[in-house]
Amino acid sequence: MTRPVYVFTDLDDTLFQARGKCGNAAVHEAAYDKAGRVLSFHTEEQLMLLGLFKTATLIPVTGRNLAALKRVRSIEFPWVRITSHGALVFGADGRLLPAWERVLETELPKWSARFAQALAYAHDRIKAADLPLRAKVIHDRDIPVYVSIKGESDAIAHMAEVFQPFWREGTIHRNGHNMALLPAFACKARAVEYVMGLICEDASVPPLFIGLGDSLTDLPFLKLCHFALTPRGSQIHRSAWV
Repeated sequence: MTRPVYVFTDLDDTLFQARGKCGNAAVHEAAYDKAGRVLSFHTEEQLMLLGLFKTATLIPVTGRNLAALKRVRSIEFPWVRITSHGALVFGADGRLLPAWERVLETELPKWSARFAQALAYAHDRIKAADLPLRAKVIHDRDIPVYVSIKGESDAIAHMAEVFQPFWREGTIHRNGHNMALLPAFACKARAVEYVMGLICEDASVPPLFIGLGDSLTDLPFLKLCHFALTPRGSQIHRSAWV
């Protein structure tokens, strides 16, 4: 009997990226902004990789919220969706899994206030140092899930240092022009491990798990998989081989 294959995959900078990161390669449209303008692109190599997984079940493990995930038009995700850096897990029907509803009942009251404090602190620092950054609380299906700070990469690096002593209860995710202040309940590895458990409960034969990711913060969930892939030039690639 053929073993089922499940691919847990990060999206941005793993399976597609902004046009400027594609170099001179031929590109194909992947994802769009709220106004319907193309925002992200696949290279030929990324499409070839996706072609290898035609018979697999793809499960996104992304920093995108559910609305942004739905603007990815080139890839189908027929089952579970892990969004907002692992903060939420949705079923195929677009509803939160019951386990995550219980997590939010416990965690959200204290973290909602913490998000507001962090956002005010970020705005104060940005204004005081005249930094080319913008900050806001990201919501996923009307649920506050993390604080996003975007802008010039050197300013992002500076802000990450500023927030180190301020955000010890959670995690700071930084990659290029983006930074996210994640609550403790936003954990890709925990979400992936939970979904793996659901798969194994119903499996008649052992499944094969493959992980794809580019950021160092993807490593914990990649380590749970039988095999892990990372793009050339990614944070993981630079850290391990360069």
